[in-house]
Amino acid sequence: MGTDVSVLALIRGPLRNRSKPWPVVKPFRFAMACAVCVGGWTLVDSSGVFESRVTAASAPSFSVDIAPILQKNCVVCHSSSTKMGDLVMDSYDALMKGGIHGSPVVLHNAHGSRLALMLEGKIEPRMPFGADPLPAGDIATIEAWIDAGAPGPAASETTKPITAAPIPEIKTEVPVVSPVAAVTFSPDGGLLAVGGYREVRLLDPATGKAVATLSGHADYVRSIAFSPDGKMLAAGGGPPQQWGEIKIWDVQSHQLLKTIHGHNDCIYSIAWSPDGKLIASGSYDKTVKLWEASSGMELFNLKDHIDAVFAVAFSPDGKRLATASQDRTVKIWDIATGRRLYSLSDASDGLTALAYSPSGDRIAAAGYDKTIYIWRLGKDDGHLDQSLIADEDSILSLVWSPDGKTIITSSSDGSIRFRDAATLDPIRVIDHQPDWVEVLSVSSDGTRLAAGRFNGSLSLYNLENYKEVRGQMMAFEPRQPTAGNENKQVAQ
Repeated sequence: MGTDVSVLALIRGPLRNRSKPWPVVKPFRFAMACAVCVGGWTLVDSSGVFESRVTAASAPSFSVDIAPILQKNCVVCHSSSTKMGDLVMDSYDALMKGGIHGSPVVLHNAHGSRLALMLEGKIEPRMPFGADPLPAGDIATIEAWIDAGAPGPAASETTKPITAAPIPEIKTEVPVVSPVAAVTFSPDGGLLAVGGYREVRLLDPATGKAVATLSGHADYVRSIAFSPDGKMLAAGGGPPQQWGEIKIWDVQSHQLLKTIHGHNDCIYSIAWSPDGKLIASGSYDKTVKLWEASSGMELFNLKDHIDAVFAVAFSPDGKRLATASQDRTVKIWDIATGRRLYSLSDASDGLTALAYSPSGDRIAAAGYDKTIYIWRLGKDDGHLDQSLIADEDSILSLVWSPDGKTIITSSSDGSIRFRDAATLDPIRVIDHQPDWVEVLSVSSDGTRLAAGRFNGSLSLYNLENYKEVRGQMMAFEPRQPTAGNENKQVAQ
């Protein structure tokens, strides 16, 4: 019998105590050992085929072995806030419940479980999506856990939701400049607000000189909106995968008035309603929120998008809100009730930019598929008026001129393009930009265009002759290396 136990050890893997040599096992005794151990690890069916089994007693632990793998690789896309494919993996119960395809785990059958098949790449898309495949050892651990019946945490364990692994702060080794992530003119055109890493810079457009720096933001300021009277400024951002942040500043005194925390991921776009009472925010967490500007109180949480929301805009009359998403739709909402009125679903890829026409009867959007879409808006529905593949690469920003005659776009093809809003025919192109123009803003009088770039540079253009005013400016000073990193070299 001692030999039979050693045979089982050979099948299961190395014993913890390997001080003694392995016994020599004759083929007959090996076969007998495998045949009699029905309740242990191997079964022999009538055809003589071996079927591997794993006992729960030796299975990997969900809390010790499985949860860390999920935390590192899965919950970024499959948390309670993101729910890609409606699958949540931030707890054992949520994982076993499954998503739109049902439970991803078939007990005692790893090779029939959707979770294992997608990790192995046998079902598309392979997971983790857009990342390197899991190490073979991690996949084997998950499969062994499933084959053992996918046991959950022990009753004695204190369970906590599985949260995404913290993002480490990367110390700079060379001087770096923040990209221009947001730019907008004040209503009177007297100030230009520029958003970057952890701060907003207020510039005088006439001279290009900095008037003030509004610092203390948690991460990149990705969107800026002035109140209609120009007295306050809202700056939206927040750390990715953590939360959204809106800081509201007094423009005259440069004092922080309030900070609003909301969303389960960073904010990509904010807008101030024409009457000054509301602020809208769109987030990577797929939701849109409406806030009372005076108190910072959340009024509505709009949840109809199924992917990141990159742009929000109030209609000129302030009665409706438009939102554009990576889910390829524009949605129109009623402000008074928070009810979705209808969706515009003609885009073939994600939408990154959105703008109402000054008259409010049309809306333009653009994004990854290089196409400008213009919809004619009705009370209960909208229809596609025209569309055009307008650039050679993804469109990053889109604005409508105040007179309604021109649509201006910037693209990762390195251009700024001006088109007739009625026909989308080209008017002018400013190409050979030194880097991607991430954001655009037109002054309220329609005479100046601000263009902020990924390399931290900023340009102002005269829209009468399309000429650059005073040359490129750097919106932010370079951040110096962390002490002790100054002499490190960067690989070329």
